[in-house]
Amino acid sequence: MKMLINVPETVVADALRGMASAHPELAVDVENRVIVRRDAPVAGQVALVSGGGSGHE
Repeated sequence: MKMLINVPETVVADALRGMASAHPELAVDVENRVIVRRDAPVAGQVALVSGGGSGHE
């Protein structure tokens, strides 16, 4: 079976960096585990904040 996680301790940072690589319109703060639009805030649009979850990727 092939592992999809390189190093368990860096899985979140790796996923965030991957998201940033795939979507250049996003800015990623790996230290604080935050992804934001580079052009935010956008006038006339609602911001969405999501977090939490069950703890699995």
